[in-house]
Amino acid sequence: MLRELMIENFALIDQLHLEFGPGFNILTGETGAGKSIIIDTVSLLLGGRSSWEQIRAGADSARIEGVFDLGGRPEVDNLLADWGIPVGDDRLLVVSREIKKSGRSRCRMNGQTVTVLTLNEVGRLLMDIHGQHEHQSLFSAVSQREILDRFGGEQIKEEADRVAALYTKWQGIKKELASLETDEAEEQRRVELISFQLQEIEAAQLQPGEEEELSRERDILAGAERLYAYIAEAYQRFYGMDDGGSILDHLGAGVEALTKAAEVDPALKPWVETTSQVACEIEEVARELRTYRDQITFDPERLNQVEERLDAIAKLKRKYGQGIPEILDYAAKLRKELGSLGDRTERQQELVQQLAAVEAELITAVQALSVLRREAADRLEAAVMEQLHEVNMGKTVFKVALNRIPDAQKGIKLDGAEVAVGKDGVDQVEFMVAPNPGEGLRPLAKIASGGELSRLMLVLKVILAEADQIPAMVFDEIDTGIGGRTAQAVAEKLLLLGETHQVICVTHLPQIASLAHHHYYIEKKTHEERTKIKVRALDQEERVEELARMLGGAEVTTTTREHAREMLQLAAALRSEMSRT
Repeated sequence: MLRELMIENFALIDQLHLEFGPGFNILTGETGAGKSIIIDTVSLLLGGRSSWEQIRAGADSARIEGVFDLGGRPEVDNLLADWGIPVGDDRLLVVSREIKKSGRSRCRMNGQTVTVLTLNEVGRLLMDIHGQHEHQSLFSAVSQREILDRFGGEQIKEEADRVAALYTKWQGIKKELASLETDEAEEQRRVELISFQLQEIEAAQLQPGEEEELSRERDILAGAERLYAYIAEAYQRFYGMDDGGSILDHLGAGVEALTKAAEVDPALKPWVETTSQVACEIEEVARELRTYRDQITFDPERLNQVEERLDAIAKLKRKYGQGIPEILDYAAKLRKELGSLGDRTERQQELVQQLAAVEAELITAVQALSVLRREAADRLEAAVMEQLHEVNMGKTVFKVALNRIPDAQKGIKLDGAEVAVGKDGVDQVEFMVAPNPGEGLRPLAKIASGGELSRLMLVLKVILAEADQIPAMVFDEIDTGIGGRTAQAVAEKLLLLGETHQVICVTHLPQIASLAHHHYYIEKKTHEERTKIKVRALDQEERVEELARMLGGAEVTTTTREHAREMLQLAAALRSEMSRT
């Protein structure tokens, strides 16, 4: 349950600290006092959508923190353990959310940063919130199916997951088949283009590194005369001058002089060795230069051949890639595509067989899911009818219709008919209601009474909370369109729910407010031209005054106070009686 709620700089709230109790909690106040703002902050703690516009004017950020008592909830423990969120011996979970003007939202659980998705996953196990306009969602066929599946429990969830997986696989095979069944003429044009490109690349017989080698050879051939002159000159200066002026001649004389000097001073011997080594290395270079010089050729014909080859490579690069490696990779892809085009018929046959097998599995799965939904629908009908008696709708008939939509083009054959199928199966769930005796069943969306819709939503919320084992529930103005004896019936239902759950409810009705275990009053005040929302827990006498205001409106009289006091006495007796039973 939600123990504490701390709010800073959210909407009209500057700072607020609320402590909720177990059982039935009520929030009341004048219209526009900001009761629903409190519910909005709880929704944010459970992973609801945030906006920078929710930040109080003049503040840079808003912060909401809630302390939840987890009690004995192994499913919550397992989920938190999966995300590495620690839970202490006190069994408390502190959830905080910060909203900044930049639009970013920061979420934490027990001090650890988490995503909004994580908040949502954990939040749905902690509380269920019914907002002011949520009853409109009951008109949606999708919402009605989700309610039925939630009520059906884990067995329906597992079968629904199986249907979704098979449907995705079935659709994937159909998509691949469709892609293979393209226009044959277009395919033939593609084959011809690929064949031409491959032939052009393969005819060139490209080799890795060939372009670099050819470029080097071209440079040498184009500069052969200059290269020969430079090498010949270097050789001559190192070794081959006839007048004894070559480097080697000078080095030889130098070595001879150093040798004689070393005979006088042995310390000079390392120099003799070094210069002798240099002379040997220069002599080796000179021999290599002579060999290189003798191999230089003047071949204009070969130069033309190299130029033509490089030009051919350049043309292929412009069409198929930045270099020879890229061109060869492209050719490999073309071969693969050509092979796949050639194998089209064989692949089509494989896919047709796969499609038939998966479709058979899908049909079996959707049939099993439909059976489970029908069984769950029967149980839901009985549960709703039983609960409707408790909110003064005992004569109402509630049914769950499971329909199928014909689809001869994209559907599956089921029970002799082609029906539409999706990831949720083939069932179109529709809640049918007959509010009064003698009236036929009609879709829920055609019920005119907001009060009937509110009570039906309350009943469904109670049933789902019990099925999901959600420990806390929030109702924002569940009393829309009801009053009198019906309001009393709804109040007693909420009180009964509070015996096993924590209930937090925003209401305008004194019948509902009088039965609460804990009553909080919300008021809007203006101080120094700033509006603030304040909330306080009411003691017994303050509850009398608030109920009197709710009963009498602007003017509170002695009569309304006495009436309020009597309502609280009757409520205390009823709470005592319920706790004993």
